[in-house]
Order: sequence, then structure tokens, then C-alpha cells
Amino acid sequence: MTTVDPDDDVEKLPHIQWDSAAVPGPSGCMFPGEMTPLECQIAGHPFSGEKQTIGMLVCTRTGRILKPATKVILGEREIAFYENLKNSHDPVATELKKFVPRYYGTTELRVFNNRTKFLMLRNITKGMAEPCVIDIKIGSRTWDPLATPEKRRTEELKYAESKRTYGFCITGYQVYSVLTGQLRKYDRDYGKQLGVAGVVEALDDFLNLIPGKPVCRQLVSEILTYLYKIERLFNMQRKYRFYSSSLLVAYDAQHLRQHCPLKDDSSVPHSVPKVKEMICGSVPCKVPNQYSSGTNDLMFKSRMKRSMSEPVSMPCEQIPNESKSCNLNANVDRLCRSSPSHFSFSCTNDVTKDDYVPLDKCKWVRVRMIDFTHVFPGENNELDRNYRDGIQMLIRLLSLIKKSDCMH
Repeated sequence: MTTVDPDDDVEKLPHIQWDSAAVPGPSGCMFPGEMTPLECQIAGHPFSGEKQTIGMLVCTRTGRILKPATKVILGEREIAFYENLKNSHDPVATELKKFVPRYYGTTELRVFNNRTKFLMLRNITKGMAEPCVIDIKIGSRTWDPLATPEKRRTEELKYAESKRTYGFCITGYQVYSVLTGQLRKYDRDYGKQLGVAGVVEALDDFLNLIPGKPVCRQLVSEILTYLYKIERLFNMQRKYRFYSSSLLVAYDAQHLRQHCPLKDDSSVPHSVPKVKEMICGSVPCKVPNQYSSGTNDLMFKSRMKRSMSEPVSMPCEQIPNESKSCNLNANVDRLCRSSPSHFSFSCTNDVTKDDYVPLDKCKWVRVRMIDFTHVFPGENNELDRNYRDGIQMLIRLLSLIKKSDCMH
């Protein structure tokens, strides 16, 4: 934890203290006037005075998010990443700025009588009445080059089935029901239990997909617009390697309810296949068993051996040649044109200073890259295929979900 022993300076800092006898609720913490726990935090540790864990905060005056740098090395690495992006004019850094939360520097608070550093970031859900948020950790490999053998083994076991099959995992999400307005939250313990089919069901649930009714194609199209742009970036950037980094996808369920009204059951053809069946028919859903014998066991061991030294390509996913970048750009442009004019983004193949603005044109859907405590320099001038492959599989799943239903 980024802390020091109490001193005169610490005493002057805004104080978050634990008093379970006086403060109701699970955290048992008292917060300074302008600070409150981030309600839509769905991954990481929440505030707990008893466990001495520090969660994320939101400043009610500025609306900014305060993310704790709770481990010295990891926290300083993430701060250095944001500082580098903020001050760099490198083309890759300029492009990355479009997809990460805006960074406002750091601040310090007194938490449980210790000095703790926080990053100040733009709130991705600001202005959303009913924010639906999902944290998707990208990459089949989530351990970084400095990980110990024990850490590698631990990471390989986390979300193993999802990471091996899709190259990403869902660490948690919250969703407001478009029918009832009721909020449902699922934390990382839920995410760790998701198998191959469970990941698809979680995506369906997050997108407010209702059995017998079509998915809101506007919503999926907006998310895909972001993902295609990020994929395009990772088809060219060789400067960074992102390990254990996430995508945060957010949309406003209130807007979805108002602009994607539900249709009668009669409007949906009975021949429309179920999304899960359609996807499982297109994506290999059988994961080799680590403890089985025979060919599958050998394939699994071979795959695991390769994953220790290089990123693993996802099943049935062909890595596009860089010479096909024009096709990727065409896909982005075509996707943007397919969205209604008042939801579409301005698409361009050129990197300019003004490119950041169109991405925020859509106020009700946002996608950002987050969690940069395990970002390292690129290796051997190679692409970050571990991250890129995970993005491509997420695009594939969402495209199948979008394709499976009738258009609104």
C-alpha cells in the first residue's frame, strides 16, 4: 500500500476512517464531505474498514473518479503510464488517449491513518441515469514478464475456461433491467464461475437481451464501433504490451428503454436461433481437460507450454495480415455508416488532434481501456497479439449477438 507513518502532513489530509459502531453499512467507514464510494465499482476491492481494503471514490464536486494506488510498484507503474500518455506526442500515445479515461494527476488522502495516493480520472458513467457497466479483462495471458512461477500458476487458474476459449474474461458487471429498472450486480466471484456458455449468457444479460425479443442493434453497433477502432490500433501499435488490462463498457439503460422500445413477441420470427446456440455452433466450446488422458491432454499441455513463452492465438481465429489494414478500416467505416445518423461516430483513417471529440459524441454508450498496472514496453517490435486476439474474439461474439436478431 502506498502509505507512510502518520506525521504532521498526514494529519492535514482529508481522512477516511473506520468506525463500525457509528457507521452503518458493510464498509463501516466515514468519508470526507466531498468523497463517496463509487457505487458502480464492479471489480477490485470495495472499501472495508474491517479488512482494511481501499476501494474507488468519486468526488461529488468535480465528478472525478479517485482510484487508489494501493501497491507501490504497481501504482507507480500505472501513474507513469498515464503521465507518459499525457505528455507524449508519439502517434501511438496520441491514438491511445482516445480510449483511456482522461487523467487529471494524483492526490493524497488519509485512509485508516495512512497516507494513500489516488489517481484522478474522468468518470466514464458521468451523466448516465442508469449506468450498466461491465469489466472485461482482455488477453488469454494475464501475468506480466516479472511474474514469479507461483504468480503465473495462479493467473493461469483464474477464469481459465473463458480465457482459453475467448481470450478474455468477465470480472464483473452491473445492469439495470430495461423492463423493471431493477439493478443487478455481479462481482468477480460470479465472473470466476463463468464457463464458455456462461460468458455468452452474461453478455446477453448485460445487453438487456430478453428471450423472444430482439437485441437493440443500436447498442451493439455503438460498442462495436469502439472495438473496431481499438482493434485497428492493436494491428499497428508495437510500443506497449498490456497484461491484465480491462475494457470498461458502459451504457445508460434509461436511454435504451426510451430509444429501443420493446416490440411485441409477434414481431420476432420463431425461426430466429437462440444466441447461445448460434455462438456455440460457431466458437469451439469444448475446452480440453487438464486431467484427461489421450490426445486432448497432449494438446492442452502443448498449448499451456506455448502460453508460457508467447501469447496464444484464439481457436478458429486467423491473425490478419498487416497488409489487410485497409479492410479493417473499411469495416470501421461501414459499421459507422450502418448506425443511425444521430448515434454514429465520425470515422476517419487519419490520426488528428480532433479525433478524440467524435468518440464522445455518443453520450449513452462509452468504452474505455482501464487498469494499466501491468503495462510493459513492447518486445522485438512485435504486435501485442495477446491483447489483439482477445479484442477480436469479443468483436466476434458481439457481432454474432447482433446478427442473431431482427433490427429495431
